[in-house]
Amino acid sequence: MRGLFTKRLMSIESGQTVSGVAQRSHTLRILQGKVWVTVEGVMRDYWLSAGDTFTAMPGRLIVVQADAMSRIDVRRAGMVKALQDVTLLFSVIARRFFNRSILQPGVDRHITGSC
Repeated sequence: MRGLFTKRLMSIESGQTVSGVAQRSHTLRILQGKVWVTVEGVMRDYWLSAGDTFTAMPGRLIVVQADAMSRIDVRRAGMVKALQDVTLLFSVIARRFFNRSILQPGVDRHITGSC
């Protein structure tokens, strides 16, 4: 079985399926389209749309199928959390110096693919 998520950006045509085993925990952010995700050993499947994120756990077969032309940003899970933390830190600093909020971290739905 080939490794999955070896590229930072994935484009999947409508009806196309990508599958494999992730070597590390990755966060998938759907940039465009709608995808169906199923994970080996997890009883439910997930429908994700543009703006949604999903954390894929390592060592399990993961299948991603596009319902429409889709683009997915793939990052190691730790990187996404670090970027969110940095954004929050800059927001706190900006409030202290300027007494108002300049940066506001975005809130989005987040799904973790674990049992």
